[in-house]
Amino acid sequence: MNGIRWIASYPKAGNTWLRCMLAAYISGESPKVWNDVYATTPVLEGMLRYGDLPPVEPTEPLLLKTHLRADVPVLDVLRKSTGKVLYLVRNPRDVLLSSLRMAAIPIDDLERSRAFVREFIATEGHQLAALSPGVGIGSWPENVRSWTESSSDRFPNADLLTVRYEDLRADPVARLAEIMEFLALGEPVEIANIRRAVEASTLERMRELEQQSARVGGGTSPTGQEAGGNGPKFVGEGRYGDRSLSFLGDDIESAYQELLHGDSGYAHYAKQFGYAD
Repeated sequence: MNGIRWIASYPKAGNTWLRCMLAAYISGESPKVWNDVYATTPVLEGMLRYGDLPPVEPTEPLLLKTHLRADVPVLDVLRKSTGKVLYLVRNPRDVLLSSLRMAAIPIDDLERSRAFVREFIATEGHQLAALSPGVGIGSWPENVRSWTESSSDRFPNADLLTVRYEDLRADPVARLAEIMEFLALGEPVEIANIRRAVEASTLERMRELEQQSARVGGGTSPTGQEAGGNGPKFVGEGRYGDRSLSFLGDDIESAYQELLHGDSGYAHYAKQFGYAD
């Protein structure tokens, strides 16, 4: 089956790691620079930035990455040609902490870090973040809702698979095999190639990719930073788990707990995906 295969997520949910594995599996080679990843899974926001659009009726399976909400009007022309929707969801606490790291606030500037986290809590995400073009991303619950609910209405010809980042980290071979079967790119899934793709996309390999991109000009990072720029490194620790925000003050952790266990959409989806414990 031809058509668009969306690799969608909120920013800092592990989308780039997944696309590194996809690039390694599809090409049969370890991606060496960012552009190798983008060649396999183009970024919709990057295309739009240059006034481009993917083909409305692709003649072969086409992978596309986005952080935009599923209900933004710019996707309307692509809805009928969408065959698969893969949505990657991550604990929003870890999304917050990863976003804080990318904000490059000096470690001794506690007030700026506290302000960053307060804003995330108040808006339930980073609606206008510089992690990617902010228009159309929405809050964390808005983004999750748009892709995981009423998907058949927005993409009438598409199947949906939602994958938790934590499950992908816990067993990347099994989850990547599941993802490749779901994406149905036209070839039988080979478990040996799955294992090679996972090995080619470890954090260490991704750091090498980021360094090589800086040395040879192999494309901007997924945040749009020029290779070799002075901002924080894109590839972090990939950590996950119940990390407290108390290092910013007990009041910050308390405010997050109130959001996590309140009546908001944030609390609803955190509970639904196992992030409210």
